[in-house]
Amino acid sequence: MKIHFLYYTSTGNTLWLATKAKEYFEEKGHEVQLYEILKDSEAFDKDECDLKGIFYPVWGSDPPDPMMEYRREMPKGNGQKIFLVGNCCAFSGDTGVRWKRVLKKKDYDVIFGGHVIMPTDFNMPWMPWNVWKRVPEGEKLQKILDKALTKLHGFCDSILNEERKIDGKGPINWMEGASQRGIVWTEVWWKNHYSVSEELCIKCGLCTRICPTGNITKTEEGKIIFGDNCIMCVKCYNHCPKNAVLIFKKSINTKKYPRYKGPSKEIRPVQYRK
Repeated sequence: MKIHFLYYTSTGNTLWLATKAKEYFEEKGHEVQLYEILKDSEAFDKDECDLKGIFYPVWGSDPPDPMMEYRREMPKGNGQKIFLVGNCCAFSGDTGVRWKRVLKKKDYDVIFGGHVIMPTDFNMPWMPWNVWKRVPEGEKLQKILDKALTKLHGFCDSILNEERKIDGKGPINWMEGASQRGIVWTEVWWKNHYSVSEELCIKCGLCTRICPTGNITKTEEGKIIFGDNCIMCVKCYNHCPKNAVLIFKKSINTKKYPRYKGPSKEIRPVQYRK
């Protein structure tokens, strides 16, 4: 069977899941190809396959902005079989059910939708979950990944068996989703407090290359400038090699506000420009 995955990843969790699922399906004798949403969505829409999958992070009980934009413009499915695998650090709410509703209207046959708990990448000033959801390292990180991989393999088996399961049903999930979307953690309040520590910055320009919206630019003198098109993916904040990107000045304290460098060294941040 030919299977195509579309994914969006910020700090690497979603790409890690897509890569592990690809390996698992290939071990079962299937052919799998990965498509990155901002670079390859047109090819994903056009290329023929037996089964499609969408891998995405959950941001406040919604997919990230690039996924939301893609979902609105998705072509008609004409009965195409498709599955969904989301991930978050805690609650996904009714995200899967909302996805299915949209895809059903576009004539896709949604055979599965599940969510996996992955490490948080979001420790910064004034975030309420700093107390109970810390960026993990070492054994704590590996424990989360081991559980995630076991669950993912179960998802893969369910997908191949077409078990027709969708996470996010019921009033509790709906209330979780509605409350998180109401909070809107990508509020302008955080977006307006990005800066760079000139003492720490080595002017490598990585932040400008990995920003999915092109919101970060570098002057000829090497000064980093943030625009008005931030989607709070926190790639620059986490992946800066010197932790020079700050969200509020207090985040220079990396012991209190640790950065998430991804699930493994093999998973590197997607770069969108040179």
